[in-house]
Amino acid sequence: MRDNRLDFFKGILVIQMVFAHCLQFFCDFGQEPGWKVVSEWVNLTTFSGFVFAFGFAYYLAYLQKDFKYAIKRGSKNILVLLGAYYISAFSFAIFIERIPFRQDRILELLLFQRLAGWSEFLFSFAMLTLVTFILWKPLTHKNSKVLLGIGIFALLICVLPHREVKPVLGTLIGGNGGAYFPVLPFYIYFAAGVYLAKRRLAFDVKVLLVSIAGTSYMIVDYLFLTKGYPSRFPLSLPWLVGGAFILYCYYLAAGYLSKIKWLSIVSIVGKSSLFYLLISNLIIFVLKSSSFYKMGSGFGIGLCIIIIGIGCYIQRTARS
Repeated sequence: MRDNRLDFFKGILVIQMVFAHCLQFFCDFGQEPGWKVVSEWVNLTTFSGFVFAFGFAYYLAYLQKDFKYAIKRGSKNILVLLGAYYISAFSFAIFIERIPFRQDRILELLLFQRLAGWSEFLFSFAMLTLVTFILWKPLTHKNSKVLLGIGIFALLICVLPHREVKPVLGTLIGGNGGAYFPVLPFYIYFAAGVYLAKRRLAFDVKVLLVSIAGTSYMIVDYLFLTKGYPSRFPLSLPWLVGGAFILYCYYLAAGYLSKIKWLSIVSIVGKSSLFYLLISNLIIFVLKSSSFYKMGSGFGIGLCIIIIGIGCYIQRTARS
């Protein structure tokens, strides 16, 4: 059972993520600082938004079904996500890092001894599915307070002291040593997605107040405590909760905007989010390794539009 609102929500996240990646590779933030703010906005909201979308979608697709069925389908998803990670990771290593064709350098990527840039989030998506099956019983518990407990546990993981960790552990709990998108702290958004899907909620006062509290905490931290951007790597609590209100606004807006026909392209993108994220990475990495680009926000904006257009064309051609 698909939810068009969720597809539109994911479409927003995909488009803004592709746009941010285009800016990060082809815009000089020193010359155009305003676009750095845009990039940070996207960084703040995108991964947590996808985790929320995972929670919502997984409740509809798996958590209402038999565990054996869910494992069978979910295992395929893990393999697909790992495949996407490997494609993106090796593309980054080949075109951006220009690693030599050596066994040790290949194995360190294959065995997750290091995670390639702008690809780490794909590995986290695979780990997210694995963690979901480990937490199957509490997630499927009839009492929604169990979801609250999962959320509190996620926050507690986030405030643990950061240490130097290996990529797999870093992807689970966070830490120093890499650009990790830690699954367990971000699981608070997964629990929120399950909660809203389970109750078939659009607007909920409790969720609104919690989301406002999260974003307000980040603002207070930015203005009065750290007086700067909260830490993203390693993950800090202000960064974790900072995008909550923005994402809830996205979610509510998606319920209305998904009904507008001329905006249907956003839902189309959202339905194939992994495809667009992967193809955008490939195009960006290849272009950056060449001389066929021009630094500047104009090029980044144009490239984002072209990437979305190419993705839509490929999808339409494949269906015909």
